[in-house]
Amino acid sequence: MTPDRFGRITLAAVTMAALGAGAGCGHDDEPQDPCAAAAAPAPTGVGRTAVLLDVSASTRAAGSAPDWAAEVEAQVAAAVDRGEVVSIGTFDGSASTVVWEVRDRATAPTSKRTNNQRLERAETKSCLRRSTSRAARTPARTTGTDILGALGVAGGQTAAAGKARRTVVIATDGLGTVGCTDLSRAPAGGAALIEAAVRDCPARTGWPTELAGNHLVMLGVGHPAEGQPVPETGQLAWLRQYWRRLCAAAQAASCEVSTAPVAVRSGGTGGGAGQPPTDPPVSFRPEGGPPLPEPEGTVWPVPSAALFATDSDEVGQAGITRLGQIRKEIGTARVTRVEVVGYTDSRGSDRHNQELSERRAAAVGAALRGLGLPTPVTRGAGETGRICLTEQRPGGSWDENCLQRNRRVEIVISTESG
Repeated sequence: MTPDRFGRITLAAVTMAALGAGAGCGHDDEPQDPCAAAAAPAPTGVGRTAVLLDVSASTRAAGSAPDWAAEVEAQVAAAVDRGEVVSIGTFDGSASTVVWEVRDRATAPTSKRTNNQRLERAETKSCLRRSTSRAARTPARTTGTDILGALGVAGGQTAAAGKARRTVVIATDGLGTVGCTDLSRAPAGGAALIEAAVRDCPARTGWPTELAGNHLVMLGVGHPAEGQPVPETGQLAWLRQYWRRLCAAAQAASCEVSTAPVAVRSGGTGGGAGQPPTDPPVSFRPEGGPPLPEPEGTVWPVPSAALFATDSDEVGQAGITRLGQIRKEIGTARVTRVEVVGYTDSRGSDRHNQELSERRAAAVGAALRGLGLPTPVTRGAGETGRICLTEQRPGGSWDENCLQRNRRVEIVISTESG
């Protein structure tokens, strides 16, 4: 080989190496291993999602049982696509026995190139899928199912998001047997039990104040493991309304309570070696259906003060902005149905409250239609369906904070992923 030719080959090799580095093949822009990077510090001020799986006895069986790992997979993937910080864990009968399999995992890609970012997201989803499967096999440590305790812990886990999106995903049969939401003490069902829970639970120790501002997603409600009493159709609707009312009472940003059928797995979901903890069975009254009409979909409770001036039914500019935010949150999912329900506090006559709630629901429906959503179904519920039942103090004066919480519009949106 002549010297000139050797020099040309050497120069070409150096040039190709430089081009490779510029194309993102260098060390600083290589896709990172998300599993190996699990200990990397999580950023603050970005969205956070906390996922908890119910491993209590009512969801475990030697036969078929809910496959929580499969049930939450889409929610975890969506959090990764949003670049959020993700935590995944389990709960049973106490807030003190929540176990985090994954805690504060940053999922935003570190690469600058689009192809590498896509690879990183795919690997992160795969890594978290394996972590969720391991979590689902965690044995229960205590007797019972403490759903409120789990919601409080999960809500606290998202607090570092600040003003960014906060999401709590909980996979559970919804059959709480601990504390204020213990449904095993008497047959469940009927309006009185919902009203009692909404009235009493917020004043009890263990009420999940940390849930405020979170988007709550409850999956698998009403679907326990084999061998447990299975709720009938009307009882499923009652459970959905029960948890929706409690979710709204906790001032969540949105409430999705799904009673849709869940994926199941066979065998291998028992409580582990030795005698596993137990969970008292939950039974339902024969007439234990929903006390109020119960549309499907995610509920977005919006305080009337954010939409209307006092005693007005005209949506203001701030209200249009808030409705636009909700439209943006829906993203690319195809909206199949929208229902708007107006509520008032208990002051004023029944007729006035009913008419005002109807006019406000209609006004919000028109605004949502203007934002490109399908024509909503609208109705007024007046002063029914209150989420704060202590509007008057013992001395007879009005509690304005309580009144404001009851003056609201609930937007129920059904979607299909698109």
